[in-house]
Amino acid sequence: MIKSGVFLAVAMASASAQAGVIDLGSIMGGASVYTTGNFYAYDSDVEGAIVAGGNVTVRGYAVNLKNQAAFGNHAVVAGGDISLTRGTIHNGQVYAGKTVSTTNATTPPRTTVNPIDFNAASKQFAQLAAGLSEVDKTGKVVRQDSANKVIGSGKGGVDIFNVSADFLSGGNNWKLEGVTMGQTLIFNVSGEHGVFNGGMHELAGYNVLFNFFEAKTVDVKSVLGSVLAPHATVVHNWGDIMGQVVANSWESSVQVNLGNNFKPVDVPGFELVDNNPPVDPPSEVAEPGTLVLMMAGLLGAITLRRRRA
Repeated sequence: MIKSGVFLAVAMASASAQAGVIDLGSIMGGASVYTTGNFYAYDSDVEGAIVAGGNVTVRGYAVNLKNQAAFGNHAVVAGGDISLTRGTIHNGQVYAGKTVSTTNATTPPRTTVNPIDFNAASKQFAQLAAGLSEVDKTGKVVRQDSANKVIGSGKGGVDIFNVSADFLSGGNNWKLEGVTMGQTLIFNVSGEHGVFNGGMHELAGYNVLFNFFEAKTVDVKSVLGSVLAPHATVVHNWGDIMGQVVANSWESSVQVNLGNNFKPVDVPGFELVDNNPPVDPPSEVAEPGTLVLMMAGLLGAITLRRRRA
Protein backbone atom coordinates (compact mmCIF):
# COMPACT_ATOMS: atom_id res chain seq x y z
CA MET A 1 0.00 0.00 0.00
CA ILE A 2 2.79 2.42 0.90
CA LYS A 3 4.71 1.77 -2.27
CA SER A 4 1.61 2.13 -4.45
CA GLY A 5 0.91 5.47 -2.79
CA VAL A 6 4.41 6.68 -3.55
CA PHE A 7 4.14 5.60 -7.18
CA LEU A 8 0.93 7.62 -7.37
CA ALA A 9 2.62 10.62 -5.77
CA VAL A 10 5.48 10.45 -8.28
CA ALA A 11 3.05 10.15 -11.18
CA MET A 12 1.05 13.11 -9.91
CA ALA A 13 4.22 15.14 -9.47
CA SER A 14 5.19 14.26 -13.04
CA ALA A 15 1.85 15.35 -14.38
CA SER A 16 2.05 18.59 -12.40
CA ALA A 17 5.58 19.26 -13.62
CA GLN A 18 4.43 18.90 -17.21
CA ALA A 19 1.83 21.56 -16.46
CA GLY A 20 4.63 23.88 -15.26
CA VAL A 21 4.68 23.08 -11.53
CA ILE A 22 8.06 22.29 -9.95
CA ASP A 23 7.67 20.20 -6.79
CA LEU A 24 10.94 18.64 -5.63
CA GLY A 25 9.58 17.72 -2.23
CA SER A 26 6.93 15.34 -3.55
CA ILE A 27 9.43 13.29 -5.55
CA MET A 28 11.85 13.21 -2.59
CA GLY A 29 9.06 12.25 -0.22
CA GLY A 30 9.97 15.23 1.96
CA ALA A 31 13.62 14.17 2.44
CA SER A 32 16.46 16.66 2.86
CA VAL A 33 18.78 14.80 0.47
CA TYR A 34 18.23 12.57 -2.56
CA THR A 35 21.08 10.89 -4.42
CA THR A 36 20.78 8.64 -7.44
CA GLY A 37 23.83 6.67 -6.29
CA ASN A 38 25.85 6.45 -3.08
CA PHE A 39 25.71 8.79 -0.10
CA TYR A 40 28.94 8.95 1.97
CA ALA A 41 29.28 11.51 4.77
CA TYR A 42 31.17 11.95 8.01
CA ASP A 43 31.40 14.10 11.17
CA SER A 44 28.29 16.17 10.54
CA ASP A 45 24.52 15.76 10.23
CA VAL A 46 21.41 16.00 8.09
CA GLU A 47 18.47 17.44 10.01
CA GLY A 48 15.98 15.63 7.77
CA ALA A 49 15.92 12.27 6.00
CA ILE A 50 18.25 10.76 3.39
CA VAL A 51 17.07 8.89 0.28
CA ALA A 52 19.74 7.23 -1.88
CA GLY A 53 19.53 4.81 -4.77
CA GLY A 54 22.86 3.28 -3.75
CA ASN A 55 24.60 2.78 -0.40
CA VAL A 56 24.28 5.12 2.58
CA THR A 57 27.54 5.15 4.58
CA VAL A 58 27.79 7.60 7.49
CA ARG A 59 30.43 7.99 10.20
CA GLY A 60 30.20 10.24 13.27
CA TYR A 61 26.92 11.42 11.82
CA ALA A 62 23.36 12.23 12.87
CA VAL A 63 20.40 11.70 10.53
CA ASN A 64 16.87 13.13 10.82
CA LEU A 65 17.75 15.03 13.98
CA LYS A 66 14.77 17.41 13.54
CA ASN A 67 12.24 14.68 12.73
CA GLN A 68 11.56 15.53 9.08
CA ALA A 69 11.08 11.96 7.88
CA ALA A 70 10.62 10.92 4.25
CA PHE A 71 7.57 9.10 2.91
CA GLY A 72 5.84 9.29 6.26
CA ASN A 73 8.25 7.70 8.71
CA HIS A 74 11.55 6.86 6.96
CA ALA A 75 14.76 8.38 8.30
CA VAL A 76 16.89 6.65 5.65
CA VAL A 77 15.92 4.91 2.40
CA ALA A 78 18.72 3.14 0.53
CA GLY A 79 18.66 0.97 -2.56
CA GLY A 80 21.85 -0.72 -1.33
CA ASP A 81 23.51 -1.05 2.08
CA ILE A 82 23.19 1.19 5.14
CA SER A 83 26.31 1.47 7.30
CA LEU A 84 26.39 3.60 10.46
CA THR A 85 29.52 4.13 12.57
CA ARG A 86 29.50 6.31 15.70
CA GLY A 87 26.33 8.17 15.02
CA THR A 88 22.56 8.05 15.32
CA ILE A 89 19.64 7.63 12.95
CA HIS A 90 16.79 9.44 14.68
CA ASN A 91 13.02 9.54 14.47
CA GLY A 92 12.03 6.85 12.04
CA GLN A 93 12.69 3.54 10.40
CA VAL A 94 15.10 2.64 7.63
CA TYR A 95 14.76 0.70 4.40
CA ALA A 96 17.77 -0.97 2.82
CA GLY A 97 17.74 -2.99 -0.37
CA LYS A 98 20.66 -4.99 1.04
CA THR A 99 22.22 -4.95 4.54
CA VAL A 100 22.07 -2.69 7.60
CA SER A 101 25.19 -2.61 9.79
CA THR A 102 26.16 -0.49 12.81
CA THR A 103 29.42 0.02 14.72
CA ASN A 104 29.34 1.78 18.10
CA ALA A 105 25.81 2.87 17.27
CA THR A 106 22.24 1.79 17.92
CA THR A 107 20.60 -0.22 15.15
CA PRO A 108 17.50 1.66 13.91
CA PRO A 109 14.16 -0.07 13.28
CA ARG A 110 13.98 -1.52 9.79
CA THR A 111 11.21 -2.08 7.25
CA THR A 112 11.28 -4.37 4.21
CA VAL A 113 8.94 -2.15 2.17
CA ASN A 114 10.65 0.12 -0.35
CA PRO A 115 8.67 3.41 -0.56
CA ILE A 116 10.15 4.76 -3.81
CA ASP A 117 10.85 3.83 -7.42
CA PHE A 118 14.47 5.02 -7.63
CA ASN A 119 14.68 4.79 -11.41
CA ALA A 120 11.52 6.82 -11.95
CA ALA A 121 12.54 9.49 -9.44
CA SER A 122 16.08 9.84 -10.81
CA LYS A 123 14.78 10.12 -14.36
CA GLN A 124 12.32 12.79 -13.34
CA PHE A 125 14.96 14.88 -11.58
CA ALA A 126 17.09 14.80 -14.74
CA GLN A 127 14.06 15.83 -16.80
CA LEU A 128 13.28 18.66 -14.37
CA ALA A 129 16.83 20.00 -14.58
CA ALA A 130 16.88 19.80 -18.38
CA GLY A 131 13.45 21.39 -18.69
CA LEU A 132 14.26 24.28 -16.37
CA SER A 133 17.46 25.01 -18.30
CA GLU A 134 15.36 25.76 -21.38
CA VAL A 135 12.95 28.22 -19.77
CA ASP A 136 13.48 31.78 -20.97
CA LYS A 137 15.37 33.98 -18.54
CA THR A 138 13.58 36.94 -16.99
CA GLY A 139 16.52 38.52 -15.16
CA LYS A 140 20.29 38.59 -15.08
CA VAL A 141 23.27 38.19 -12.75
CA VAL A 142 26.08 40.73 -13.07
CA ARG A 143 29.23 41.49 -11.09
CA GLN A 144 29.17 44.53 -8.82
CA ASP A 145 32.48 44.91 -7.05
CA SER A 146 32.96 41.42 -5.56
CA ALA A 147 29.25 40.58 -5.42
CA ASN A 148 26.90 38.55 -7.58
CA LYS A 149 24.23 41.16 -8.25
CA VAL A 150 20.85 39.63 -9.08
CA ILE A 151 18.59 41.87 -11.17
CA GLY A 152 15.04 40.61 -11.42
CA SER A 153 12.19 41.54 -13.73
CA GLY A 154 10.47 43.65 -11.09
CA LYS A 155 7.25 41.70 -11.63
CA GLY A 156 7.56 39.31 -8.68
CA GLY A 157 6.32 35.73 -9.02
CA VAL A 158 9.07 33.67 -10.65
CA ASP A 159 12.33 35.01 -12.06
CA ILE A 160 14.74 32.85 -14.07
CA PHE A 161 18.45 33.64 -14.27
CA ASN A 162 21.09 32.03 -16.51
CA VAL A 163 24.64 32.14 -15.19
CA SER A 164 27.82 30.13 -15.67
CA ALA A 165 29.39 28.23 -12.80
CA ASP A 166 32.67 30.13 -13.34
CA PHE A 167 30.93 33.48 -13.02
CA LEU A 168 28.90 32.39 -10.00
CA SER A 169 32.02 31.24 -8.15
CA GLY A 170 33.68 34.61 -8.69
CA GLY A 171 31.36 36.43 -6.29
CA ASN A 172 31.81 36.26 -2.53
CA ASN A 173 28.52 37.95 -1.58
CA TRP A 174 25.14 38.76 -3.11
CA LYS A 175 23.08 41.84 -3.89
CA LEU A 176 19.46 41.95 -5.07
CA GLU A 177 17.55 44.39 -7.26
CA GLY A 178 14.14 44.19 -8.95
CA VAL A 179 12.90 41.27 -6.84
CA THR A 180 10.11 40.98 -4.26
CA MET A 181 10.52 39.33 -0.88
CA GLY A 182 9.11 35.80 -0.91
CA GLN A 183 9.19 35.35 -4.69
CA THR A 184 10.87 32.42 -6.48
CA LEU A 185 14.41 32.79 -7.83
CA ILE A 186 15.66 29.98 -10.09
CA PHE A 187 19.29 30.03 -11.22
CA ASN A 188 20.18 27.85 -14.22
CA VAL A 189 23.90 27.29 -13.72
CA SER A 190 25.88 25.98 -16.70
CA GLY A 191 29.27 24.30 -16.51
CA GLU A 192 30.71 21.07 -15.14
CA HIS A 193 31.96 22.29 -11.75
CA GLY A 194 29.70 24.34 -9.49
CA VAL A 195 31.12 26.32 -6.57
CA PHE A 196 29.49 28.41 -3.83
CA ASN A 197 31.50 30.97 -1.90
CA GLY A 198 29.02 31.85 0.85
CA GLY A 199 27.77 35.34 1.64
CA MET A 200 24.21 34.36 0.73
CA HIS A 201 22.26 35.91 3.63
CA GLU A 202 20.61 38.28 1.14
CA LEU A 203 18.67 35.32 -0.27
CA ALA A 204 16.87 34.63 3.03
CA GLY A 205 13.11 34.93 2.62
CA TYR A 206 13.10 33.90 -1.06
CA ASN A 207 12.15 30.57 -2.66
CA VAL A 208 15.53 29.71 -4.19
CA LEU A 209 16.65 26.88 -6.47
CA PHE A 210 20.07 26.44 -8.05
CA ASN A 211 19.76 24.18 -11.09
CA PHE A 212 23.18 22.73 -11.95
CA PHE A 213 21.89 20.97 -15.03
CA GLU A 214 25.35 20.19 -16.48
CA ALA A 215 27.53 19.85 -13.38
CA LYS A 216 29.64 16.78 -12.64
CA THR A 217 30.69 18.12 -9.22
CA VAL A 218 29.19 20.72 -6.89
CA ASP A 219 31.40 22.27 -4.20
CA VAL A 220 28.60 23.37 -1.92
CA LYS A 221 30.36 25.09 1.03
CA SER A 222 27.52 27.32 2.29
CA VAL A 223 24.21 27.55 0.44
CA LEU A 224 20.96 29.33 1.25
CA GLY A 225 18.47 27.62 -1.05
CA SER A 226 17.88 24.22 -2.61
CA VAL A 227 20.17 22.53 -5.11
CA LEU A 228 19.18 20.41 -8.12
CA ALA A 229 22.27 18.71 -9.54
CA PRO A 230 21.15 15.29 -10.82
CA HIS A 231 24.43 14.45 -12.60
CA ALA A 232 26.86 15.77 -9.97
CA THR A 233 28.79 14.55 -6.95
CA VAL A 234 28.50 16.83 -3.91
CA VAL A 235 31.96 17.56 -2.49
CA HIS A 236 33.61 19.71 0.21
CA ASN A 237 34.38 19.17 3.86
CA TRP A 238 32.78 22.13 5.62
CA GLY A 239 29.82 24.46 5.42
CA ASP A 240 26.07 24.07 5.55
CA ILE A 241 23.07 24.00 3.25
CA MET A 242 19.73 25.54 4.17
CA GLY A 243 17.52 23.68 1.74
CA GLN A 244 17.09 20.39 -0.10
CA VAL A 245 19.68 18.74 -2.32
CA VAL A 246 19.28 16.41 -5.30
CA ALA A 247 22.53 14.94 -6.65
CA ASN A 248 23.99 11.91 -8.34
CA SER A 249 26.22 11.07 -5.36
CA TRP A 250 27.54 12.57 -2.11
CA GLU A 251 31.10 12.66 -0.74
CA SER A 252 31.04 15.46 1.79
CA SER A 253 30.75 16.46 5.44
CA VAL A 254 28.62 19.49 4.66
CA GLN A 255 25.72 19.89 7.06
CA VAL A 256 22.16 19.96 5.66
CA ASN A 257 19.72 22.00 7.73
CA LEU A 258 15.96 22.37 7.55
CA GLY A 259 14.69 25.67 6.25
CA ASN A 260 14.50 27.16 2.77
CA ASN A 261 13.18 23.95 1.27
CA PHE A 262 12.00 24.70 -2.25
CA LYS A 263 8.26 25.36 -2.26
CA PRO A 264 6.13 24.05 -5.17
CA VAL A 265 5.72 26.73 -7.80
CA ASP A 266 4.21 27.09 -11.26
CA VAL A 267 6.97 28.10 -13.69
CA PRO A 268 5.57 29.62 -16.91
CA GLY A 269 7.00 27.93 -20.00
CA PHE A 270 8.37 24.92 -18.14
CA GLU A 271 8.06 21.41 -19.58
CA LEU A 272 9.82 18.19 -18.70
CA VAL A 273 12.67 17.46 -21.11
CA ASP A 274 14.01 13.96 -21.65
CA ASN A 275 17.76 14.46 -21.89
CA ASN A 276 18.24 10.78 -22.75
CA PRO A 277 15.91 10.32 -25.73
CA PRO A 278 15.41 6.81 -27.08
CA VAL A 279 17.66 5.80 -29.93
CA ASP A 280 15.90 5.88 -33.29
CA PRO A 281 15.27 2.40 -34.66
CA PRO A 282 17.47 1.34 -37.58
CA SER A 283 16.23 2.40 -40.97
CA GLU A 284 14.30 -0.29 -42.81
CA VAL A 285 15.90 0.75 -46.10
CA ALA A 286 18.53 -1.86 -46.91
CA GLU A 287 22.12 -0.88 -47.59
CA PRO A 288 23.42 -1.45 -51.19
CA GLY A 289 25.51 -4.43 -50.10
CA THR A 290 22.51 -5.94 -48.35
CA LEU A 291 20.40 -5.50 -51.49
CA VAL A 292 22.98 -7.42 -53.54
CA LEU A 293 22.92 -10.32 -51.05
CA MET A 294 19.13 -10.30 -51.01
CA MET A 295 18.99 -10.40 -54.84
CA ALA A 296 21.54 -13.20 -54.95
CA GLY A 297 19.51 -15.21 -52.45
CA LEU A 298 16.30 -14.58 -54.40
CA LEU A 299 17.87 -15.67 -57.71
CA GLY A 300 19.25 -18.79 -56.02
CA ALA A 301 15.80 -19.67 -54.70
CA ILE A 302 14.24 -19.16 -58.15
CA THR A 303 16.91 -21.36 -59.78
CA LEU A 304 16.39 -24.11 -57.19
CA ARG A 305 12.63 -24.04 -57.70
CA ARG A 306 13.09 -24.35 -61.51
CA ARG A 307 15.41 -27.37 -61.10
CA ARG A 308 12.87 -29.10 -58.85
CA ALA A 309 10.13 -28.36 -61.39
